[in-house]
Amino acid sequence: MSEAERVREEERILGVLDEYREAMSEGTRHSRSKINAYKDLGDHFGRAGRKVFLATELAILYPGEPTIVPDLLAVMDVPDPERERDTWRVVDEGRGIDLVLEFRNLGKKHKDLLDNVKDYARLGIAEYFSLDCRRKMLRGWRLASPGARSYTQMVPQGGVFPSQVLDLELGVVDGRLRFFKNLALIPTSEELVERLQRMTDGYQTRVEDAAAQLDYARSGIAELLLHALAERGFAVTDEQRARVASCEDVGQLLRWTVRARSAPTAEDALAP
Repeated sequence: MSEAERVREEERILGVLDEYREAMSEGTRHSRSKINAYKDLGDHFGRAGRKVFLATELAILYPGEPTIVPDLLAVMDVPDPERERDTWRVVDEGRGIDLVLEFRNLGKKHKDLLDNVKDYARLGIAEYFSLDCRRKMLRGWRLASPGARSYTQMVPQGGVFPSQVLDLELGVVDGRLRFFKNLALIPTSEELVERLQRMTDGYQTRVEDAAAQLDYARSGIAELLLHALAERGFAVTDEQRARVASCEDVGQLLRWTVRARSAPTAEDALAP
């Protein structure tokens, strides 16, 4: 097939896909689940500095195979994951995709649990997960070896499914697909922001409390200093009282208080 023929075929496929998307809307349960998973994975691998290509509803063209359009796909360690793509053409990219996530809300059950299991395994896609958005049920399949062309269904471990491709675990928490690392829940960006806000608020509260305690201590030391000068029989002037009241250096107030016990005059006690 010439390049011009390939371009025309790609345009035809994209046109069919546009019609397919309009006809096969799966509702908000489907779209929100898919978008959340796409964002959570993207944020995680972005923080980890790992180059992973993620896409939703991207046409995948395997040679001699019908076009597939997974809800969410991942290709690990891609040199240019940020490059814009209208399709993933295996011939051009030099490799197929590594993982597929499908989200089912209104679609037919047999497509996700039977057809896709057979088709994705035949294409050599290493792992396939399917989430039933209504029942909040996650299932997973994996190729036992790179050359295998039929899946082995995964068995959850501790309520989660380990993904060798992502080096993560997948599970459902409060009805939402979540990702784990060594069984520790990976926070979403929103949760990280909220956690940071709580830390900032707590820090600000501690700073304010410390400032209040310091001011209380400063006032107490200033009062003790004036009392020490009065016990020595010194007549403290208004200017000297103002100097003591305006001093915010607790160390200086302490030095003045010690000096007040032996200084010959109040001015000597309050000298710089």
